[in-house]
Amino acid sequence: MPLLSKVIFELYDDNNSGTIEAVELKNIAAQMGYPMTDEDIEKSMKVLDVNDDGVITYEEFKKWWQQKNKFGVLEEEREKLERADHWEQWLSSAKKHFHYFDKDKSGYIRAHEFEDLYNNLQKSYNLGTVEEARDELDANSDGVISLQEYIHWLKKKRS
Repeated sequence: MPLLSKVIFELYDDNNSGTIEAVELKNIAAQMGYPMTDEDIEKSMKVLDVNDDGVITYEEFKKWWQQKNKFGVLEEEREKLERADHWEQWLSSAKKHFHYFDKDKSGYIRAHEFEDLYNNLQKSYNLGTVEEARDELDANSDGVISLQEYIHWLKKKRS
């Protein structure tokens, strides 16, 4: 007698391709009482498609299906992906912001560049004086602000 995972897999493999495609996963979820949006399905495919070939193989499906709270686990993994996407977007934005004020493209915000950065950050953060802000951002006190120091400072301000 075949495993339940195999029976379900074959039942929803509508085109008999030997794989589960996004539309088929959407049907499985809906039939199991977990309707998903197209966006949820896209993220779920990223989670389940371990070998990144665009479809879910039986082995990938079986691994997921054997989990006790399979749809709950899928939701948690989708949320992790969303947080990772959000983090990447935030980090990209922070890097662009830093590089905009790094006028001499040295990789550091130097004293002559800091005032413009300070004036910009002052719009969103309570920084105190220019000197206090520079001291806070320049964590290693080397007289320049690196991208790493800037990112670290922004992360502290976010929390």
